Amino acid sequence: MRAVQIHGEKDIRMADVPMPKPNDNELLLKVAGVCVCGSDLHYYLEGGVNTKKIIDPQIPGHEISAWVWDDRAEEFGFKKGQLVAVEPTEVCGECDHCHNGRPNLCQSQKFYGGPPNQGALAEYFKATKEMIIPVPDDMSPGVVAALEAVGIGIHAMRKADLQVGQSVAILGAGPIGLILSQLARAHGAGRIVVVDPVEYRRKIAVELGADVAVDSFEKVADLTDGRGPDLVIEATTSPDAFDQAVKTVKWAGRIVLVGIPTGTAYNPIDAITMRGKEVTVLTCNKMGHVYPEAIEAVKRGMVDVDALLTHHVELEDAIAAYDRQAAMKDGALKTVVYPNGIPS
Repeated sequence: MRAVQIHGEKDIRMADVPMPKPNDNELLLKVAGVCVCGSDLHYYLEGGVNTKKIIDPQIPGHEISAWVWDDRAEEFGFKKGQLVAVEPTEVCGECDHCHNGRPNLCQSQKFYGGPPNQGALAEYFKATKEMIIPVPDDMSPGVVAALEAVGIGIHAMRKADLQVGQSVAILGAGPIGLILSQLARAHGAGRIVVVDPVEYRRKIAVELGADVAVDSFEKVADLTDGRGPDLVIEATTSPDAFDQAVKTVKWAGRIVLVGIPTGTAYNPIDAITMRGKEVTVLTCNKMGHVYPEAIEAVKRGMVDVDALLTHHVELEDAIAAYDRQAAMKDGALKTVVYPNGIPS
């Protein structure tokens, strides 16, 4: 079957690879759509994410929609040809984290799309029943694939504990930042300020409900009565963003770190300011079981996913799509790659 593989830093190629062979507790899936995520771009630009480096050719792709394509579908409670979302993380189901509702912290997990586990940017994929998520019939393959990103936002908002009327600053207006801005509005936030250096991203942030979008974190204080926002959510790739969040948030405010920084570390943080402000800092690692909530948020219009899906391409154009999205060309936010052709 055809697939896309990342071999290392800025080395991405088309390839012919063997078909997946499901075992007794897995089903064969025909891939409908795969969204290009920011972490995919880390693998493309840096040859890895933080300390997790590509050694063997890696098929990326963890934001997945697919059709169940297995003759055993009904034995698993599905219909052959049914469009589904795919949870990219396979967990043990037995550890303390799994039992306590935090499967994203399972120490035995396999995250498909990150080495050494091959992702879904190929014509076919396989998954266990637990990884296959039914979706409404009227959802498109692109929107279904993007549900994983919505889930990341929902997980972060749970951490944030946003109260009605509180002010929010979101650092970064990529797809995750724009999802977080919309979810903050749905949670009843007061003033929402989005920070991003890229003009077209700021424009979209306001179109999607932010009160204002600015090009520097230094401008946030004046937009929040000089106090700083109650909550700062960081959703960038910048190693400087943690320090910027500390300097932006109000005294006794909260910071949620969602973005994956380039490299393996944040740049030095103003520890005196962070201690003096008594800032609460929370981190996010993927998400828990939030697909039902993600589906509901999209169904009810809390998150406009279609506005984020700026480019739709076939598998042969995936390499160019990675380059375009990484370089922020042509207004790119999120690309959907359709390995079996763009649906009519």
